[in-house]
Amino acid sequence: MSRNADADADAASREELTELLADATGIDAETLDREAREVEIAPPTEADVVEEE
Repeated sequence: MSRNADADADAASREELTELLADATGIDAETLDREAREVEIAPPTEADVVEEE
């Protein structure tokens, strides 16, 4: 199996990730799902580069 295939096999589905986050935070899965849809993520080409020292 290739390295990418191994990573794909270990990856959690969106629903599994939502459930894991819900369990870890105490926030219900529906709220997490709704709020995640409201998050706007800028494309990397529009991101500011910050170097921390």
